[in-house]
Amino acid sequence: MAVKPHQVSQMISAVCLTVVVVMMVACSGGYVTSNVNGEKKVYRVDEQGAKTLVYETDQNGNTTIHDTEDPRAKQQAAAQAMREQLSVKRADQLEQLSRMPKRQPHDPIYVSLAPPVLDTQMEKAERAKGAVAEQIRSEFEADPIIKLIEENRSQSGLLKPHGAANADVEVSPKVSLKEAYGVDRKTGKPSKMLAVVFEATITTQVPPATYNVSETGHALKNLEVSKRFAKQVRQVILEKIAPNIPAH
Repeated sequence: MAVKPHQVSQMISAVCLTVVVVMMVACSGGYVTSNVNGEKKVYRVDEQGAKTLVYETDQNGNTTIHDTEDPRAKQQAAAQAMREQLSVKRADQLEQLSRMPKRQPHDPIYVSLAPPVLDTQMEKAERAKGAVAEQIRSEFEADPIIKLIEENRSQSGLLKPHGAANADVEVSPKVSLKEAYGVDRKTGKPSKMLAVVFEATITTQVPPATYNVSETGHALKNLEVSKRFAKQVRQVILEKIAPNIPAH
């Protein structure tokens, strides 16, 4: 089959473009990474496109450096050394904690309960400023074990209240209003509703741990939803965190 002149021109243009791209990649050099079966290999590519293995990381996260003078390898080695130091420090902390006496079942647990973060819709729906925060706080005040400590968020550093600094547990709530789909009990059909969502991040420094809880329900049953939410928070504190808190 005869090849027309314009087809030859297109073929030459395509070949030239390919050559230019290859030359640009080769001249630019840099690094390429290969990930196979959880194993990572980083290569340095020179201006001619030749590859040199810089370092590799196995499935367990252990790194082997092949070119100690390479800048990327030095960064990886420094990062690995930092991770190892943190791992050793964490192991030492856990060992020290294991030797410390644990709190008794009826000893108080001091909790720093931060003011809830409200989304725009929830801020508009709040009947009085601080009402949602007071509603959440009231769910914990009668607990015989959990003792809420005062925290002034406007202070920081050396001015931060001594009680907040010594909290066993920190709870950071968030409350928002969202549209959600549920089932109408009367008709049994899906229906759209306005839902209130309570969320909280629960953290403890000794031993280090983080938990997240959430509770969702109809906005008109806000009080019931907040009670279920507070129950979840209490369960995390009393059942998951409490057994590991050291004695005061």
